[in-house]
Amino acid sequence: MLYPKEEILNRLKSVAWDITYTPEQLYDLLMGKVDGINGFTRTQLYAKIIKGFYWHKVRHIIPEEQLRDALSEDVLIRLFPRDLKDKYRYVRSLL
Repeated sequence: MLYPKEEILNRLKSVAWDITYTPEQLYDLLMGKVDGINGFTRTQLYAKIIKGFYWHKVRHIIPEEQLRDALSEDVLIRLFPRDLKDKYRYVRSLL
């Protein structure tokens, strides 16, 4: 079950402190209302979310039907350290 929209917006704000997009723009990207924001992709957003939170929070931010995409190799190669990549590869294998 997803967090309420306001909670997701707060989480997106905290994880995206280093980019100039608003939490509302990121929310629209996350929810699939837009495909990108000036070159910033959903793949990049997934990586920021995964790097910024523990799995039990990630699954409440990213819609369930998007979790496989969020754990795709395109996203996982953006993670560091290697242990984090391995952890999420294992999580992906359980889905």
